[in-house]
Amino acid sequence: MKGALVIVMASLALSAGARTAGAQSPDADRFFIDKEDEDDEKTLWQGSLTSTSFYFRESGGQSTALVLGGATVPNASPFSRLFTELRAQIDGRHLRGGRWDLRADYRARMVNRDIINDLTGADRGDANRIQSGQFGDNEYEVRELYLVRGGKRTDLFLGRQVIGDLAALKIDGLRLDYAKTARWTYLGFIGAYPLRASRSVLTDYPRGVDMAGAATKRVVPVAGGFGAAYRTSRAYGAIGGVAIVPTGKDTRTGTFEPPRVFVTTNGYARRSPKLDLYHYVVVDVAGAAGFALTNLTLGAQWKPAMRLRTNLSLNRVDTEAFNQQIANQLENVGDTIDGAVINNAEVQRIAADSVRATVSGAFGKINRFEVTTGLSARRRPEVILDASALADPAIDKTLPATQAVELLVQAVDRRFYGGTRLDLSFIRGVGIGNASYARSTSQIIRVGATKELKDGKAEVQGDVAVVSTADDNAGAVCAPGTIDTCYGSANTGAVQATVVGYYRFKKDWFGTASGSIGTQKLTITDVGNPALGVPQSSLINSSLFVRVGYRF
Repeated sequence: MKGALVIVMASLALSAGARTAGAQSPDADRFFIDKEDEDDEKTLWQGSLTSTSFYFRESGGQSTALVLGGATVPNASPFSRLFTELRAQIDGRHLRGGRWDLRADYRARMVNRDIINDLTGADRGDANRIQSGQFGDNEYEVRELYLVRGGKRTDLFLGRQVIGDLAALKIDGLRLDYAKTARWTYLGFIGAYPLRASRSVLTDYPRGVDMAGAATKRVVPVAGGFGAAYRTSRAYGAIGGVAIVPTGKDTRTGTFEPPRVFVTTNGYARRSPKLDLYHYVVVDVAGAAGFALTNLTLGAQWKPAMRLRTNLSLNRVDTEAFNQQIANQLENVGDTIDGAVINNAEVQRIAADSVRATVSGAFGKINRFEVTTGLSARRRPEVILDASALADPAIDKTLPATQAVELLVQAVDRRFYGGTRLDLSFIRGVGIGNASYARSTSQIIRVGATKELKDGKAEVQGDVAVVSTADDNAGAVCAPGTIDTCYGSANTGAVQATVVGYYRFKKDWFGTASGSIGTQKLTITDVGNPALGVPQSSLINSSLFVRVGYRF
């Protein structure tokens, strides 16, 4: 499996950058494909460098006072979002003519928090103005950094790596792959386990906090697992088990947290030219949260005819990763109980389920027209808030289950005037039962156009979207003590226009940029007369995105 490392160019955040490498020859255009590897006696270096900058700003007037003579606040955020990011991906094959390969992927993001403080000479003191970067700080991320030694049957990986076959787990350690047969490869790994969702080496292994709130030694869990990957002419995938074991005791209880043990499987199978199946499953077997179906994706694509395609998928997403990240960032308050610091919030795992079905049909010569219809349903179960964690310890609070259905209709003309690709879509989401999913309903109408220029070296996109949403509690007033009445109670209307451009200005260089401008209007509830809405002044938002990439 020597030479199995493949540089994957950083996928553009905007679809304008998408290209099909298979349609281009290596000599004419190799930006998204590998170099030709002809000399095993010399190191082959290849990779990419990308620079990305993003800016977002809101502007608007003062809010309308809810009562005569009442206070007003700015409708727009006083803080702009700004970051500049550099990313380098490097692939070194058969280093010095040997069996070792190298893979490196680095990313650094600079945010505007320190810049503003330096220019003004003083911190504005708003602890919530985290706009870019992990929790408002600069990011210095090592995504991958490992060596791999390819053998006849066994490959050895050393360093920071992502175990894509087993739930995309990231470790700093060792992995062994053994090709048992042409179809089956066994794999095993062990190493230190960085914090889930960490975006910087500064937070990969955070320090613990003792009962007095002081920082202690770094938390360094260990992860290990074993599995098997398979590949045939019609199917590929993997199955295995993973254990994540804490190496330090909880400072309050003096005991170790139970290890998290889960099993996972993923795969794709082409049962026939008409039927494709895929799946991704993560099941927690043991751990602090007990047994749980953490992630589930089951899907099928059926093509009964050349011009007709249907898709059906079932998804379940648990907030396990989000809970872990938030729990490490909760603010400690000064009060204590039995010498332990009180945290300002409690995290509870919640899972959401969804099912989606679509039908697409192509019409006209060379499939010029395509119409897609889709229907999806989403549900989140009821959540019971333990009374012991509430201000009123006598009664548990129940948030009712939320559910909604969503209708999608999309039409595409691939050969509109002048070779422009034109698409129009309509999305309508409505609630079912006592509470809508996300406790709001929505409607989106979008029209977009795409045009290729300079024989495919350039592309321009433009679209306009009209969005309207309505909170379930619109026209209602929050009743203290009744949690499910205190969500949003506004109606919103917005119009957003976006232009995207992509240009390959040299063989190994590309650039992409986008700009958008939009307006948003809110109508909130009048607490004195809930039957009347209080229109707010319009909010204008604008953004700019620029990316330049170089492939060597």
